[in-house]
Amino acid sequence: MTVKRWGVLVVVLSGFIAACGSGGPGAAGIAPTRPGPFASAGDQIVADLVAGNFAAVTAKFDPTMTAAMPPASLENSWKTYQQLLGAYRSHGSPASVMKGQLDVERVPVTMAGGGGEVRITFHPDGTIAGLYFLKAGAPAP
Repeated sequence: MTVKRWGVLVVVLSGFIAACGSGGPGAAGIAPTRPGPFASAGDQIVADLVAGNFAAVTAKFDPTMTAAMPPASLENSWKTYQQLLGAYRSHGSPASVMKGQLDVERVPVTMAGGGGEVRITFHPDGTIAGLYFLKAGAPAP
C-alpha cells in the first residue's frame, strides 16, 4: 500500500477514532438542517457505497481524491468501517453545512453496532473533495 493510500485510510480511521467517545444531537448525532445543494448526491454516494459501486463513487472524486483513493482503496475503507461499527443497516437524510464554497453533506447511517456518519465534501462543480466515515457525534465541520 502506498503512502498516499495509507494517509487517506489514516484520515478515515482517525476521524472515526476521534469521534468514538462523542455524543451529539439528533439521529446519529446530526442536528437537522435544511437540504443542501448536494443532498441528493450525498444520498446517492451512500447508496453506491452500500451497493458496492465503488467505481461510481470514485468517478466523482476531484483529482486529489482520485490520486489518493482508487476504487479498491475505497472498498477497503468501507469494509474497515463496517468492521468497526458493524454491518450497514440504513441511512437517513443528509444535513448540509457550508464551509466557504464547499458543501459538506453529513449523511447519518445506522450500523449494526450503532450510529455513524458518512461525510462528503463537494466542490461547487459537484466533484468530491473529501469523504469520511465517522462514528455518530463527530463534531460538525
